[in-house]
Amino acid sequence: LAQYSPVFDVTLNDVCVFMPAGFGCLTSLFTFGLASEASGSPNVGVLAAAIVAVIPAHIMRSVAGGFDNESVAVAALCATFYFWARSLRKDSYPVVFGILTGFSYVYMVAAWGGYVFVLNMVGVHAAALVGLGRHSTRLYKSYSLFYVIGTVGALQIP
Repeated sequence: LAQYSPVFDVTLNDVCVFMPAGFGCLTSLFTFGLASEASGSPNVGVLAAAIVAVIPAHIMRSVAGGFDNESVAVAALCATFYFWARSLRKDSYPVVFGILTGFSYVYMVAAWGGYVFVLNMVGVHAAALVGLGRHSTRLYKSYSLFYVIGTVGALQIP
């Protein structure tokens, strides 16, 4: 990039060193959003983000210089779960967040081979809501968009 623009003096090595740390920060932000959404309290979100920021398993995958696909995948996993939870909120836009859930799932498919876990967890949660009688049009719209966009997108990834 440095040869094409005088603004960016970044080498590929720099990108590989700092990318896991950046995705580790994104994971903490999506964990904050997910915990806040699930509990209704931003204080719980701050606590969850603080815990995930210091958990050894997460630090191992997001330390600067530890270039691997797992730092990208964990951020995608948290993003998918956050957008799924957000799509089911009463004052939410289920179509918008259902689409975001689908695209973040496609991002997860592109990043990591363990993407089936995400699909199964969202499906089990949707089935549990139906089984408990807590289904609504929001659930139908969100899950339909997630499944269609996610499946069509996943088919595009080799």
